[in-house]
Amino acid sequence: MKSLTFRISILVAFITLFTFSTNACEGPIGKTVGQCAPNFTIKSIDGKTYQLSQLRGKVVLVNFWATWCKPCIVEMPSMQKAYKQLKKNNIEILAISIDSNEKEIKQFLDNELQQHLDFPIFFDLEKKVSSQFGTFQVPETYVIDKTGKIMDKVLGIREWDESITTNYLKLLAK
Repeated sequence: MKSLTFRISILVAFITLFTFSTNACEGPIGKTVGQCAPNFTIKSIDGKTYQLSQLRGKVVLVNFWATWCKPCIVEMPSMQKAYKQLKKNNIEILAISIDSNEKEIKQFLDNELQQHLDFPIFFDLEKKVSSQFGTFQVPETYVIDKTGKIMDKVLGIREWDESITTNYLKLLAK
């Protein structure tokens, strides 16, 4: 009986180790493709706090945008279409505003986009997250795989709901 208990304990330890190593990014933390994305904690417009590391196991698009950025605004409807299509595939979008005035961001969203967006919108009022990623222009989007590794960095606008892009994201999520 002790032998069986010991074997089960070893098996559980092995499974735990294996699960941890396949779900955690290994390597240097940074802002370039192939590196582990820096972890961050950020507040959404609805007051919820998110931490990037809590989204391990999902593909995450970290999109930096601003209210004054016309290409950012043009890009958001395609992000919404992609989000509706992909959220069931363990794919998350974090749209992080780099504007410095929370009231202006909320007002802009209420007037322009809020009723049309389901994905979470965040404030980076003090530029803590954008500086961790070295973001200095918008829109800028990081594609982060299930382990937390940066797989792609997209500068400028993209049609996120195009089939080639959605298929790429679905493959990463498998």
